[in-house]
Amino acid sequence: MKRNIYILFTIGLFIRILPSHSVNLNTERLSNLKRLIENNIAYDSIAPIDSVIAWGQQLSPILEKENKMELSFSIRQLVVYIYSLRGDIGKAIDEARQMYEKAETMRYDLGIALSSAAIGDAYFCSNMPEEATDSYKEAIRYPASPSENNHYKEMTILKLIQVLILTQRTEEAEKYRKILSESKSIQTHQTLQFLTLATDVSYYIQKNDLRNANNCLLQAEQIYLSDRQPYYRTTYNYMQGRYNEATGNYNLALQYYNEILTGIRQKTRSIIYLQVAYAKANLLIEMGSKVEAAHLYEEISIVTDSVVAPSYAHRINSLRASYEENRMKVENKAEFNRIFMGGILIGVIVLGIMIYLVIHILKQNKKIAESKIRMEQSRLNAENAMQTKSLFLSNMSHDIRTPMNAIIGFTTLATNHIDNVERVEDYLGKIQASSTHLLDLINDILDMSRIESGKASVEEKPCDLVEAAEHLGSIVQSEVGEKGLRYEVDLSGLHHPIVMCDELKLKQVLLNILGNAVKFTPSGGSVSFSISEAAADADGKANYTMTIADSGIGMDEAFIKHIFDPFERERTSTLSGTQGTGLGMSIAKRLVDMMGGDISVTSVKGEGSTFSVTLPLETLDEGAVPAQGDCRRQELSEQLHGLRILLVDDNLLNREIATTLLEDAGFVVEQAVDGRDAIDHLSDAAPGYYQLVLMDIQMPVMNGYEAATIVRSMEDPVISHIPILAVTADAFEEDRQRALDCGMDGHIAKPIEIDNLLSVLEDVLLPA
Repeated sequence: MKRNIYILFTIGLFIRILPSHSVNLNTERLSNLKRLIENNIAYDSIAPIDSVIAWGQQLSPILEKENKMELSFSIRQLVVYIYSLRGDIGKAIDEARQMYEKAETMRYDLGIALSSAAIGDAYFCSNMPEEATDSYKEAIRYPASPSENNHYKEMTILKLIQVLILTQRTEEAEKYRKILSESKSIQTHQTLQFLTLATDVSYYIQKNDLRNANNCLLQAEQIYLSDRQPYYRTTYNYMQGRYNEATGNYNLALQYYNEILTGIRQKTRSIIYLQVAYAKANLLIEMGSKVEAAHLYEEISIVTDSVVAPSYAHRINSLRASYEENRMKVENKAEFNRIFMGGILIGVIVLGIMIYLVIHILKQNKKIAESKIRMEQSRLNAENAMQTKSLFLSNMSHDIRTPMNAIIGFTTLATNHIDNVERVEDYLGKIQASSTHLLDLINDILDMSRIESGKASVEEKPCDLVEAAEHLGSIVQSEVGEKGLRYEVDLSGLHHPIVMCDELKLKQVLLNILGNAVKFTPSGGSVSFSISEAAADADGKANYTMTIADSGIGMDEAFIKHIFDPFERERTSTLSGTQGTGLGMSIAKRLVDMMGGDISVTSVKGEGSTFSVTLPLETLDEGAVPAQGDCRRQELSEQLHGLRILLVDDNLLNREIATTLLEDAGFVVEQAVDGRDAIDHLSDAAPGYYQLVLMDIQMPVMNGYEAATIVRSMEDPVISHIPILAVTADAFEEDRQRALDCGMDGHIAKPIEIDNLLSVLEDVLLPA
């Protein structure tokens, strides 16, 4: 899922600094507006946000009649910005259009500059960062001459820096930070100082320079403590949330986010609310609270679809195209007048000038035509992006809601029929299946994000393809039996089953394809799985082809062309009741590409589909994969009985679930609530009292990495060498490696699965 489109509004909590004017309109409303302007705020308790919009629209025409154009346009930009912050994107676009048309008619440079900034704000809210960047750059380089107290350029630069930070263009952001530092206003104006520091916090967090981020945060805190106004408080809390999240203090970050959301709960359409809600949802994922995050994602998706409507992309791009075209016409006319006057003064060369003019105008008209083509293409691209996003959010809203409804519904039924054992067992089975499906949805999104960010890597180890095929068959066997499918496996073309490969990624690819084949094949149909091997090359690698064919519903040619695109799902999948993110095949394609292979598909509508995965794999001799004998399993089983475990987790529900599962498996479990508490337990107990530590990572007071490091440095060798396993929602490879680097012996991803735990314990307690 795209990162939060609303992260751009870190400084959007504020309205740009507007000039202070003396206006002879002695009314209470104008006085209130001037007070807001002089104090550089959007609204307060005396002038609420709706009143500011109404007063601005009422007073701007009056100010224009009195030829107070700078103040009029400044107020109109304020109105555009308030509409954007409130989530009224359509009204913001319409007001920006009227603002620009007025400025263009008047040939008013400052008005056009402010209009460009307003257009950038509308792009800001419409998830078009590249277009917003262009508009903001246009606004700050336009030859405008504001009054001494007008700081629109500084505020526009701050917004521009935020867009560049979001799109990870830190070098370009640094250039504009240097430009901003040269402004004397930054040194003297409190609000500009505060917003600049807020921007710097985001900048340094992006660069992972947490030391400088903390310094900027402390400086901003001094300003906030000296003037505890609401608009300072919201931004300060958001900065604290971002910083504490970056430093791993997740619980404290969550508190800051919740404080903001509680204060603006009734303004769920506002950009501020959506920004902070998205940040909170991402944090919940990191903390392992995936169900709560799913609820929040669903809320965000519903509101987002109403705020950032696809129709707005057309309206705003039409506005931009009109702006570019009219600007070119103005330039042509100005140049024509300049050359024509020169011809009058120098009559001798008038013919040559006119010829040049005609040629130049033709070139300019060509540029105008090309610009219109680019604007139209930009509009189409924006609409396609919006449609893709809307489709994904719609799918996610449906697919998350479906298992959540099942979980909630069957939980209620189980509670109502608690005395009926058979019905409760049936309901619990369905709850577990729905929970697994929900986790799969979230994992798909995380996998795609990981691949797109370049954090995924291939880890090759010896692998037995025969065992891998048997394992895949066992996973789908239940559904195959329920549907009465004929499942055939052909390994006759496999001559060297032991190979070097990333077994986990290979199984993920094949299981995705095999699972789809079983799902989309009607009862009584057939599914086949085969592996064939070509002769090895000089490097000792052979091409292995894994083929999965089914007699299912098939796919049409139009869908096959896009089957590996993200978020793509054929309509048939909806009709058949199959759910998913539309990411499975896209993930499979990218994993195969990472392994240096190729994936292809052929399909006939109504007849079935055939997928082929071809990988170049190094062949190994028999025995390269160590066998796991029954004696080792028996030895492990005997050692498990009565094994005393110290379970370390700050979440009460997680401790309760894990303790019950572990005790049912024969362990003795004692609990600690954080890293410091775990060290106290180990220090106070006799050496050898605990035989194993299951350590959560993200915890208050002291996290798991810190605790493990301290344990490994203890003087008592029995305590310092106690096996420690990381049990955490941080499930990526870099998380596992960091756990090992801190002295832990293994890594288990939440939720805990007993079979997986036993497998890890076998490696830790019974080394080969």
